[in-house]
Amino acid sequence: MGTQAAYVLVRSDDLQTGAELKRYVSEVDSTLDQYGGEILVQGFPAHVLEGEWQGFVTLLRFESVEAAGRWYDSPEYGALAPLRQGSSRPTAIIVDGVGPGHRSSDLLAFFG
Repeated sequence: MGTQAAYVLVRSDDLQTGAELKRYVSEVDSTLDQYGGEILVQGFPAHVLEGEWQGFVTLLRFESVEAAGRWYDSPEYGALAPLRQGSSRPTAIIVDGVGPGHRSSDLLAFFG
């Protein structure tokens, strides 16, 4: 899986749109550009199909999990992350993408 694109998904609950978040959104694009990140989804409200979802969602694409990690752990992003984190209750994950033709049944091996 590690050769496919990777995705960073951030859910920000209780988003507060103050000066800190304004600075974050005005400066974060340059860090994404520097580390090869692309914004695929950003916004709310989400159209909830199951369960509950109140948060603002951002989905980013990078060339690999390693590239996503380099961005997230970079000094450039590290200087901005507290502005986002202090403006919401965030949850962030990095996941591997899948290759062309991937099917859900490809996961059957994980179930034994």
